Amino acid sequence: MSAAQLPGFNALVLAGGRGTRLGGEAKAEIQLHGQRLVDRVVAAARKSGARRVVVVGPESTGTQADSVVREDPPFAGPLAGIAAGLAELAGSANAEWTMVLACDLQRPVAVASALLTGFGQRGADGLLLVDAEGHTQWLAGIYRTSALAAICAQLGADLVNAPVRRALNQLQLARVQVDDGISSDIDTPQALESARMNRREAMAQHLPPEALNDWLEAAAKELGLDSGEVDIATVLDVAKHVAHEVARPAAPLSTFLLGLAMGSGKGELSGLSEQLISRAHRWADEHPDE
Repeated sequence: MSAAQLPGFNALVLAGGRGTRLGGEAKAEIQLHGQRLVDRVVAAARKSGARRVVVVGPESTGTQADSVVREDPPFAGPLAGIAAGLAELAGSANAEWTMVLACDLQRPVAVASALLTGFGQRGADGLLLVDAEGHTQWLAGIYRTSALAAICAQLGADLVNAPVRRALNQLQLARVQVDDGISSDIDTPQALESARMNRREAMAQHLPPEALNDWLEAAAKELGLDSGEVDIATVLDVAKHVAHEVARPAAPLSTFLLGLAMGSGKGELSGLSEQLISRAHRWADEHPDE
């Protein structure tokens, strides 16, 4: 289901946590791929079609949202945050459905997309995501606004630090299974480093050859070489075939050997690269079980 087919909804981005497992660093303010975590989630909510996006957290976290409010008292937990966000929305553009997202989602666009796609499977009170390991992601869901409000009203003063699972599990919700770490969050230094590494790897895999021209010029100059002697596409083609047919670590090793062979006068780049690619294919045939 697309955003156009989904009944009107608002979005709450919960950004009021202490970031204890991240050494006390404010989670929402952490930079990933040049953006704060909270801003990435706000942007994903807007892209998904949310009418209004409210961030619940410190004032500084809501600069990209329609408004920002704080749970009372601060650091009172997700349910208190949801209650504060619903109160903020009630006076203006209230909608039948509310998307609730944690500010530390690693792939917020994928999360929002999965929720929209799965909306047709919703229960009476909405749906939420379940990761590949079977963990329910309570802060990656679309909930009926009135059902959320009723839960918050029922808890009253007991909202403060109330368990999210226990409260929201009373609702009639569909669980949508997702995999490939779509609903992963960033709540430890290790998770943050993994998210940054995944991004670097993804960028490297999708860079066109011409995107490496500047680095080729700089590296060749550093080593006193002529960059004009290097055909980037040919070198990358060798690396691709070797990585696929032999092993990923064999790719940089093979391109290094290619350079040594050229420097030793063993032949031209095109001919040597064809030799290595052919050898890689034969290697795969000779070692089918590796």
